[in-house]
Amino acid sequence: MSNTKITYYNIDPLDSKGCDINLLWGERSNGKSYQVKHKKGINKFIESSIKNRKRFVYLRRFVKETSTEKVERYFADIDVARITNNKYNCITVYRKELFLSFFDINTGKTSRGEKIGYVMVLALEQDYAGSSYLDVEDLIFEEFMSRSEYLHDEPDKLMNLYSTIDRKRHKLRMWLVGNTISKVCPYINDWGLLDIVSNQKQGTIATTKIDTGSVDENGEELFVTIAIEHCASTGTSSFAIGKHKDMLNKGEWQSDPQPHLPKSYKKYKVMFRFIFYFKGFKYISELLQDVEDLNTCWYIKPYKGKINNKTIVFSDIISTSPFWHRYIYDTDFPNRKINEVLSTFRESKIFYASDICGTEFKQAIDFAIKK
Repeated sequence: MSNTKITYYNIDPLDSKGCDINLLWGERSNGKSYQVKHKKGINKFIESSIKNRKRFVYLRRFVKETSTEKVERYFADIDVARITNNKYNCITVYRKELFLSFFDINTGKTSRGEKIGYVMVLALEQDYAGSSYLDVEDLIFEEFMSRSEYLHDEPDKLMNLYSTIDRKRHKLRMWLVGNTISKVCPYINDWGLLDIVSNQKQGTIATTKIDTGSVDENGEELFVTIAIEHCASTGTSSFAIGKHKDMLNKGEWQSDPQPHLPKSYKKYKVMFRFIFYFKGFKYISELLQDVEDLNTCWYIKPYKGKINNKTIVFSDIISTSPFWHRYIYDTDFPNRKINEVLSTFRESKIFYASDICGTEFKQAIDFAIKK
């Protein structure tokens, strides 16, 4: 058995930033969820006065994630007996509300005690609009980074729910917790965080603010503050293998194996270039010709430069420029040669600068690459 000391996550440095929205992600089983539900949920409730209880919301994306069994299992690692001096020994769910409860091992019965919070579903955010949650100061959104599916206009739904709970008190703080899956995430894109996230080192916290478009009574602009933490590695392995082992063991961004150039980049000549710009991600695509055998292929790499007004761009951004298009396989450039070149953009001839580049490129674009 390994004697390596595990470095578990501590939410205090992130909490000390005092931001309205807090995004934190990292490797699995590093203590993120444990810290958030303890310090921003259970403990905060217990430490609040009886006359002014501070409750919280436990949020998930879909209804299927909020069954009584799943929610109670999420809170099962809380040592309720210790923190309540044996008054309670578990947390239960009743009608989507959370309670400190006592399970009697002799009778097999559970009795509910104090209500500590609420269970909500983001897909149903409109259903909560008429209710009052003035006792809530923290919202914990678990697994905000999805491996498979997001809701349509999901960040807008979260903001609607935020408004429902906060009621212009400016007291609600949100904690978005996730595993390090993909930067192709609607929250990162919609809130303009891609540049920060792309350059952020693991184990650091970055902060920013977004203008709300409103002013206070003194005419000062009002901002929403955001803190972003890519949690430090625990320093020990999860003993996972396979293509996602670096994400599971080290908390690195998840990527799938992608084809790389068979020869050094220096062995090719650039014949043609254009830009892909989807979901905030920019890539330059180059048609390369092998200087030895004259065979051609496509090479895709991240692009951080500016786009000039005469560069061909394929994007989900609407533009009146004749150089901007949406779909690479349906173009009408006056130059027939350009159309012919673009028609060769096929999966069997595309190579990527790195595995993460290829993975994120395929997640960002909204069209299928032809075989």
